[in-house]
Amino acid sequence: MRYQIYLGAMLTVLIVSVTNCSAQKISTVASAKTYGKIIEIAKISEARATHSATLLANGKVLIAGGMERNGVFFNTADIFDPQTNTFALAKGKMSSKRSGHSATLLADGRVLMTGGWASGDAPDISAEIYDSQTETFKATGNMNFRRSGHTATLLASGKVLITGGSSSGEESLSEAEVFDPQTGAFTRIEKMQSARLGHTATVLADGKILLAGGFGKGNQTLSSAEIFDWQTNKFSLLKNQMTITRYKHDAILLKDGRVLVWGGSDNRDWRGQYKSAEIFNPKTGEFTATGEMSYTRFKVDGTSVLLKDGKVFIGGGGEAAEVFDPQTNSFTKTEGNFGMPLHFASVTLLADGRALVVGGYGNGSREMGPVSTNRSWIFKL
Repeated sequence: MRYQIYLGAMLTVLIVSVTNCSAQKISTVASAKTYGKIIEIAKISEARATHSATLLANGKVLIAGGMERNGVFFNTADIFDPQTNTFALAKGKMSSKRSGHSATLLADGRVLMTGGWASGDAPDISAEIYDSQTETFKATGNMNFRRSGHTATLLASGKVLITGGSSSGEESLSEAEVFDPQTGAFTRIEKMQSARLGHTATVLADGKILLAGGFGKGNQTLSSAEIFDWQTNKFSLLKNQMTITRYKHDAILLKDGRVLVWGGSDNRDWRGQYKSAEIFNPKTGEFTATGEMSYTRFKVDGTSVLLKDGKVFIGGGGEAAEVFDPQTNSFTKTEGNFGMPLHFASVTLLADGRALVVGGYGNGSREMGPVSTNRSWIFKL
């Protein structure tokens, strides 16, 4: 938020100063409060990060793929049962190991899995469908590009928009395509306005998609954003940009139609992590900075969920969770902590209003690199 200071009488300055001091005191008191709590529950079958988590039509959660550490990827999946707070291995395995892939719940209840790393050579080009009735995976048509770090978003038409990512681990893609669940085919459409890797894709109230930030061409993080119109299959660059460059961040639609964009990093990656957040208003097309989070957070895509009361639970990238209140534009810590930052974890809103936090990895070490955890937690009020 930008503050304008006007010169005036000494009395006015005094009043403003007193008001600011009072606001600081109120803010300090409010920050000492907590909202809800996180409780550790059962462990999953594998130590996973960069996996996917999808709430199924039957209320269970599909936890698929991911990695234990660099080069150790999985083709297995766990099923979380919210009735017992336990995990069980799915009957079937994916046709390919996948880390940094996407998972999208289709209108018919199946789940589309696309891309991700299967080995250390290059991201995968394949896709497959998970059927919750049989707990099995079945291959479908290949994408037009190898992708990891991309987005896959369900459109109002029932099709899925696939954007950006990387085909080699280094070069960002501007190419986009659409998956048709009726035919199982991927069709290329026009390119995005910018190449993007580690960006966000958020469905707006009108069905259009906001694509924000990411890692672009020339090894630069982006502050730009664009809108995808599913009725025309076209991308248009927004006139206004985010307040800062962001990638490996997250974004979520609020109940009032605005979008909360938070965390991520600048070009320095690990050394450039953010505490900051901002709000996108689709009515004005503008981004406005909001209150800071309690922790720096990045590698957090898909780790915020909209609670039933309109607040946002944030469970990734930091050593503890917190909740954003859109009425006050402020963040409040939850009770409890993870004991590690949980990079590339997953957060899923359950049907009963609780949130499930699974896996992720800490800061790692020079010798071992990042090592994932098999721990999980439940957030509840």
